[in-house]
Amino acid sequence: MKSKKLRGFIADQKILLIILVIGIFLSIRSNYFLTFENITNIFYYISIEGIIVIGMAFLIILGEIDLSVGSMMALGTVLAIVFQRYGVAVGILAGICGGAVAGFINGILVTKLRLTSIAVTLGMMVLLNGVVFAITKAHTIPGTNDAFPLLAQTKVLNIPLPIIIYIVLLIAFEILLQKTFFGRNIFAVGGNITASKFFGIKVDSVRIACFTISGMLSGFAGVILAAKLHVASGRIGMYTALLVITAVLLGGISLQGGEGSIFKAFQGILLIGTLNNAMVLMRISPFIQEMVRGLLLILILVIDAINIRKKKYI
Repeated sequence: MKSKKLRGFIADQKILLIILVIGIFLSIRSNYFLTFENITNIFYYISIEGIIVIGMAFLIILGEIDLSVGSMMALGTVLAIVFQRYGVAVGILAGICGGAVAGFINGILVTKLRLTSIAVTLGMMVLLNGVVFAITKAHTIPGTNDAFPLLAQTKVLNIPLPIIIYIVLLIAFEILLQKTFFGRNIFAVGGNITASKFFGIKVDSVRIACFTISGMLSGFAGVILAAKLHVASGRIGMYTALLVITAVLLGGISLQGGEGSIFKAFQGILLIGTLNNAMVLMRISPFIQEMVRGLLLILILVIDAINIRKKKYI
């Protein structure tokens, strides 16, 4: 009985255990790893993509996916930089609304035209890339409001504000997913869309809402990135979708849908951030780092495919 509980605990918390092993190894190799400054750097590194991971987790639990999150983040960055001249609040609102509108359109196209989310969001990615390059004219646009970078530079109890914002969003959306009827509907639709319709769940509304949430959070991540960089560029977000999807799958959320949590997805992005920090401290070439991330994604997809096949034959 105890051995079964131990195996269950290891299976459930394997990502945190891997992070712990990496942490022990690096603490032996480097005195810098366990410092408050370095731990803060890891969380600061994952805070922007981590916000997008929340929205992607909603979609993958729903049984959908969004390849345009990086482009929506880039759009949020550009809109925040362009509109910040009218005030910090206007810049923030513009970036969030830009992402939310793009996400809403994704949801409408998927639900009303019965198109696959991969096809729709791939098209949206290309479209938004064009929009961003058209606005920036393929140049880097500098910020014009000196108060706007404070969104990324402000510290509370020596903790950067983006980390605090991320943690608040993490908790809020986990409660939304686990403790509300809307969250339960997401699990139901992801588990069996036909049965959900039979039980009176407004399936299309749930799907549109999740795509909109994903877009809104991507736009908000773009706003924080704009505050951090204080510039906008068409090259922003090129690999964001792959990183975010990798993080969600690492957290144990299957592409099959119907199960998972925001905290599990957080574990995935935290592992990626820890691995990235480890490779930097060990002075591993950036090219090797990209190879490691690519191999990690392939490995996760293979494991997920095997698990899905097993479930079909149980």
